[in-house]
Amino acid sequence: MVKFLSEEWIDISKKYILEKLDPEQDLKNITTSLLNVVEHVPPNDTSMNFYLGFQDGKLTDFIVNTGDTFEEKEAIFIIRGNYGTFKGILKGEMSMAVALLKNRLKLKGSKMKALKLIKPLDGVIASLREITDEYEE
Repeated sequence: MVKFLSEEWIDISKKYILEKLDPEQDLKNITTSLLNVVEHVPPNDTSMNFYLGFQDGKLTDFIVNTGDTFEEKEAIFIIRGNYGTFKGILKGEMSMAVALLKNRLKLKGSKMKALKLIKPLDGVIASLREITDEYEE
């Protein structure tokens, strides 16, 4: 188990998603990209970004960077929220769908297309939950 957004978290997350999630069964052969913008990351109140790319249900990209901008890849969806919201989702305290509906996460991109992706992405979130146990306070 590792600290959320750490280098170790990135490496283990990639490996876990590639090895444990079936592209057809778990990820429904999705092709999409998501940029998650995590704001107000403690202890320095910074922003961090993590980008996930999928092609036919296979993870193609998992990139994390620090800062207000992310220019390495173009994302179909941009999901923005504070650290506490992402932490709550990974701890299983709320789902991504509920966070979006309650405006705790802001979505840039087609909401209709995003709703179709929620179910397969729940598998990704569940896998990240399996490896993440440390958070900044």
